[in-house]
Amino acid sequence: MPKVLKAALKETSQLLNKDVGEFPVKHYSASALIKFTSNPILFKIQYINNDRFETASSISSVIGSAFHNAMEVYSGGSDTLIPTNEAEAIEYGLKTGMSFLEEYNDGFINFSEAIPTKQKAFEVFAFAFNEYVKYKPYEQEKVIAVEDEIKQTINVEWRGKQLTLPVPLKGYIDKVYREGDKLKIKDYKTCSKFSDPEKIDGAKIIQAVMYYLLAYAKYGEEPYSLVFEEVKITKNRDGSPQVREYEIIFADNDLYFDFFFRIYEDVTRALNGEQVYVPNVHTMFDNEVSIVSYIHRLDVAENVAELLKKHNVSNITELLKTEMQSAGNMRKLMKAVEANFAVAKNIDYSKMKPEEKIATKLLEHGMALKFDSVINGATVDLYQYSPSIGLKMSKVKNYAEDLEQVLGVSGVRILAPIQGTTFIGIEVPKKERIFPTLPAFDGFNIAVGQSILGEARRFDIREAPHVLVAGASGQGKSVCLNAMITQLAQIPNVDLHLFDPKRVELKQHKDKAVEYESDPIKIWFALIRLEQEMHRRYAILDKHNKKNISEMGGSMNYKFVVIDEFGQLTAGDIEHTELVGTGELWQKGERAGQEKMREEKKNVSKEIENKILLLAQLARAAGIHLIIATQRPSVDVIKGTIKANFPTKIVFKTSKAVDSTVIIDDKGAEKLVGKGDLLFAGDHGVERLQGYLS
Repeated sequence: MPKVLKAALKETSQLLNKDVGEFPVKHYSASALIKFTSNPILFKIQYINNDRFETASSISSVIGSAFHNAMEVYSGGSDTLIPTNEAEAIEYGLKTGMSFLEEYNDGFINFSEAIPTKQKAFEVFAFAFNEYVKYKPYEQEKVIAVEDEIKQTINVEWRGKQLTLPVPLKGYIDKVYREGDKLKIKDYKTCSKFSDPEKIDGAKIIQAVMYYLLAYAKYGEEPYSLVFEEVKITKNRDGSPQVREYEIIFADNDLYFDFFFRIYEDVTRALNGEQVYVPNVHTMFDNEVSIVSYIHRLDVAENVAELLKKHNVSNITELLKTEMQSAGNMRKLMKAVEANFAVAKNIDYSKMKPEEKIATKLLEHGMALKFDSVINGATVDLYQYSPSIGLKMSKVKNYAEDLEQVLGVSGVRILAPIQGTTFIGIEVPKKERIFPTLPAFDGFNIAVGQSILGEARRFDIREAPHVLVAGASGQGKSVCLNAMITQLAQIPNVDLHLFDPKRVELKQHKDKAVEYESDPIKIWFALIRLEQEMHRRYAILDKHNKKNISEMGGSMNYKFVVIDEFGQLTAGDIEHTELVGTGELWQKGERAGQEKMREEKKNVSKEIENKILLLAQLARAAGIHLIIATQRPSVDVIKGTIKANFPTKIVFKTSKAVDSTVIIDDKGAEKLVGKGDLLFAGDHGVERLQGYLS
């Protein structure tokens, strides 16, 4: 037994002349001894007077507590959540930590600039926990106890002698486990930066020795080591592991015990009324010097004299240099072992319900959602969740592909939030879909599709006032156009003008139309006539002082102009040559007195685009409405002027997210599953529907 230790124990036993029951404290904990070194006044308030302050905790410590709660469950230490395999351990641990954070009163949290909200805390915790289970092996040790609360009077055989400490010790050990034939202790710590293994950490020394003594006293076996597992909550820029181990091997480190026993002695002396010196273990710049000085009792004159002689130095400065060099064994024992396991870790989703899969997957990314209800539709099921406070909707929208992976389906769409509600919605396509047929005719209230609730979604096409239908080829545009034409054809006093450059889709409705054209030149002329008709109608409305044709008592028919694949007309390079007058007359010959003519080429594509825009801007009150469709939802076809003048949009599956954004200024159409699955953008926002069979 070291000489210093013998003196410490002898003096402690002599000084403790009261019964333990009369002593100012009932036990020592690591936090109590550390508090004594850094703030003896607060030590007295908390541990002698037993007064408690309802003070707020730092958000970092709250996240640390959440991590400890998660690790208790992950390690199998919970009485209520008992994992049977690694996947369940990850799932249960993640949910436990998130629940702890969610239920923690915000009023008792000191948020920081780096972690300013509860939602950010969710993300930080989830990141730390996921990184831990990613890089650490599971069940490679035999767990003896988890979150083990131990209060013991220490009376053990130590280094061949009987060691008795009169004031009991108390601690909460994160994990006691066996690795081979060695009894080990593990302590989890979350941190913003890793500890420096080259520095002497007085707080870790106190905690390590106390845990050693508690585990030894309870289990009757000397622990081999204590492993501090640090989990860094800020992401390493170099991609290195977020988990690092510092292992303290007790048998190789008498200096740790020297330090602890002197702290134990001096705190006891102080509580018996003596004046003592202890180093502040939290001092930033000179704590290593003070700890080494304290261990070797350089504050005691006779000890200094003995050491000066031993090391053949003449002053205390040289002596300190010598002793600091000899403290290398402390740093040696704090070896850093980076756990870099390539084993993939995951949660077993196979036994979960869809709503549990969704919530758990988002938990992995630090987003806490509470399941509310599910609405079963014809094409998709809508799962509704209440979000945690501070959760950004834009963040949730980025995880559709993660949900598709865990649900085993494609076409998941996230509504954050659901229009007109406080819920976040997750639309999950059904494996067996229902394809509805057109509902009963209802005049100008055109049925565009069936909602998730199974109801017919209708809109007054006169109020649309113009409709843009877009999406990739084969996704349902033509069926949609057929369904609308079928309904429009049943309305009395309605004229249908069908323009079909593809010469395929609208031909079947030729007998229902007052006009059907497929040639681009003829379509251009037809649009010119419609423009002339618009001006004629406005002249009549002005004459009768009316605002629109609905006030004319049915004397004018509504005209619906349907153009399939208008992009083929407007984005092409169609030219037309015509003769135009020059303003000069022939002076001689048979054509004398006639105007001279010249050939002029016109870009028919541009002319058609201009006519479509003109009608879209002005023709509503004249009762002329446009329905245009394209399978080319690109910016050169759906220009800003087209989008602005076609506020009602029916969007089918697009091949890319950028195409969806071009049409409705948002992603989502690329997640549709085809065969009539559509987004309807109208007065009520964007709604997912299943299109009707015509």
